[in-house]
Amino acid sequence: MRADSETIDPGAAEVLARGCSSPVKTATGVWVRCGSRIKSRCASCAELYRGDWAAIARSGVFDGPVEQFSFYLLTLTAPSFGQVHRVPRSGVPVRCGCGSRHSARDAGLRGVPLNAATYDYVGQVAWNRDAGVLWDRTRRRLRDRWSTLEYFIVREWQDRGVLHIHAIIRIARREAPSATSVRDAARTATAISRVDGSLVEWGTQAKCDAFRADGDGAKTIWYLSKALNYVLKDVATDADDVPVAVWHHQVALDDAARRMRCGVTCEPQNCSGLVHQRYGSRSQVVSASRRTRSRVGWSFTGLTRTVQRQMRRAWWEMRSHTPDAPKPAPAPTALENVAARARREVVTRGPSAP
Repeated sequence: MRADSETIDPGAAEVLARGCSSPVKTATGVWVRCGSRIKSRCASCAELYRGDWAAIARSGVFDGPVEQFSFYLLTLTAPSFGQVHRVPRSGVPVRCGCGSRHSARDAGLRGVPLNAATYDYVGQVAWNRDAGVLWDRTRRRLRDRWSTLEYFIVREWQDRGVLHIHAIIRIARREAPSATSVRDAARTATAISRVDGSLVEWGTQAKCDAFRADGDGAKTIWYLSKALNYVLKDVATDADDVPVAVWHHQVALDDAARRMRCGVTCEPQNCSGLVHQRYGSRSQVVSASRRTRSRVGWSFTGLTRTVQRQMRRAWWEMRSHTPDAPKPAPAPTALENVAARARREVVTRGPSAP
């Protein structure tokens, strides 16, 4: 149930005041944020989601004894499911497999198959479906080799409509490997699909770079924030002038995902699972290793989105119950000393990822 734009319920007005454009009334009568992670649907909730995760990412790099750890930025991609148009994001035109020389002005063709008739749409949506299982197996393999490993991961959509991942990895220096060892161990990990028993593996393109928290730490967090900005956009192309081939590609992906089984007992024609509406993806776009009895988890301070929601709620209630009191400080987004962080980190703000 959405808040009426003419007669606003007091509870809805409270949520609207916090920036949410489409508050929702729960079964208990409480108005809450819509929680959308897509900017075009609710910019406020999407930005809140991005900000929460960015704070968690920073807390695992800056808020602990970082001198005792080595850090890595790992990127893993999906296999090839067929040739796609090569379109540069900037610079000089490049020759494509279609015979043309594409420039940045042909951005609408980026990721579109050269031959839709032979492109493996079924394989691509199935890989998206099983990417979570593959990462789980990769995580286990990395921890088998380096027991102190913790991670923060962002799953980003490539232009062709398939997922790839960026992961910040932290390993204690006493057992820290080379970046090449981390890359090879991760890229060669494999898994077996729980749905159809097929082999799931990463593509051949993989990259891993080591960095220092007091060196490129802020730059790396900024890079992941750009990736977060990108994954919070609609996957569908919303430009005014889009080649017909783009729409054909997206329709083919939607159709393949609709026909795909999302589980062992799934009957696609009767299944309403969101996997069928997300090009096969079942994974959250962001996640981090959790704190347990034997592990500190990614965040040195135990920062989670639940903790941040509780802090914001406490701040809001304090402001609401004391209208005549001096305006309180902005709602906290992390368990940290802001002044101390300012001395450690230069927060770089750049444009959204292309």
